Amino acid sequence: MNPIYSKNYNLIRLHPATSILKSSNNYDFLSGKILTKMTPSRPQKIISSALVMVSFLSLLIGCHSKTDGLGNLQSFPENTSVPSLVLGPQNQPAILFVTSNDDSHALQFKLWENDAWSSAQTIAEDSLMLVNWADRPQMSFGADGAAYAHWLRLDPRGDFAYTIQAVRSSDSGTTWSKPTQPHSDTAIAEHGFAQWMPFDGGAALAWLDGRNFDGHPDLSKAPMEVRMARWLASETWSDELVLDSSACTCCPMAALGGQDGSYELVYRDRTDGEIRDFNRLHIQPHSGEWQDLGLLHSDGWEIAACPVNGASLSQNDTRSLAIWYTGANNEPQVKFAWRTDPLKSFEPPTKIHQNTPLGRVVSTTDMQGDFYALWLETNETGGVDWMGQRWDASGIPQTESPESLIPASESRAGGFPTAVGLEKGVLIAWTNPFPKPHVMTAIWY
Repeated sequence: MNPIYSKNYNLIRLHPATSILKSSNNYDFLSGKILTKMTPSRPQKIISSALVMVSFLSLLIGCHSKTDGLGNLQSFPENTSVPSLVLGPQNQPAILFVTSNDDSHALQFKLWENDAWSSAQTIAEDSLMLVNWADRPQMSFGADGAAYAHWLRLDPRGDFAYTIQAVRSSDSGTTWSKPTQPHSDTAIAEHGFAQWMPFDGGAALAWLDGRNFDGHPDLSKAPMEVRMARWLASETWSDELVLDSSACTCCPMAALGGQDGSYELVYRDRTDGEIRDFNRLHIQPHSGEWQDLGLLHSDGWEIAACPVNGASLSQNDTRSLAIWYTGANNEPQVKFAWRTDPLKSFEPPTKIHQNTPLGRVVSTTDMQGDFYALWLETNETGGVDWMGQRWDASGIPQTESPESLIPASESRAGGFPTAVGLEKGVLIAWTNPFPKPHVMTAIWY
């Protein structure tokens, strides 16, 4: 069904299987639980909301306008959402997104050509596709000319169960296989927040697996697993591996590829004492071998719920950057940290935000090796902005303080930003919920 938006811009969905209207005002899309009381995350200010609306509408007047720090602003058609930017063949940027209509959803992608987006190519259409602000589809390209993509499909047997539908292409996205599932279970449960790790000859996919929730007597105690399977060329999925038997239930994962073909996977962990800090794994996707590298940083965030906030990793030839959100000690923070040795521990982190942050971080590098990081942060007028910080290739800040890039929406409909490097500068994309949801992109340099 076509996503629509309520007056506070939270997603409402007509569940195709049950025909029950479920609103984020009283329904948690990530846990599948009815909420007895909905408390706003922060007071809504009418004046600041109106200013945000005017700011967003002003961006729609012209596609190739420029704001401070951002250029080449482009708007996709209405009812596009959940963008994901990646590097395609020959380091050509590609954007994955969903286009919704009255009775179905289409997973599509475009290529960046001559400072503009190509025509959309459709990967798959699915009337049961779940379009979720946080658990987004993902696409990845391998060095061997292969491409991989996945989306979520609602399971009609459950009240908010869904599966991962994966496809691959042997010709860089021109044609695609029939969808298949990396998980072999029949549980009525959530499977999502998947992360591709392609290699020469196939790809590994890690995901959050909720099969233990099916039939569990106490859902608050049910463990969410991190699982992985490998998809070799011309073969079916391998047996699944359990990488972690208890992880946070709904935070996006991140992966950083190494020169040897291995990956560092970062996800939010969950201990018996409800400490939810980020953990790191070293994964050899060819063989399926893996090693626990320990915490990204010991923040000590105790929270008996999922904050829906992941970490982001990026690197150049000499150093790596990690950026993440934490609410440890009841203090919301966006932190970043450096390291110069691959797979080693990161240096002690530094706080990067100026006002109260909401997280939703992303980072990347351009072809010069410069680093870019974005996150969502409140401002002095009561609104929120996409904030950004740039560093040169040696980690020296390019500006004295973070930059306010563009007005944003704190609602779930605004989703997460995404970014990918250019020769100089980066492409960024996000979902603009005003006046109807649509993807926007810009160049930050």
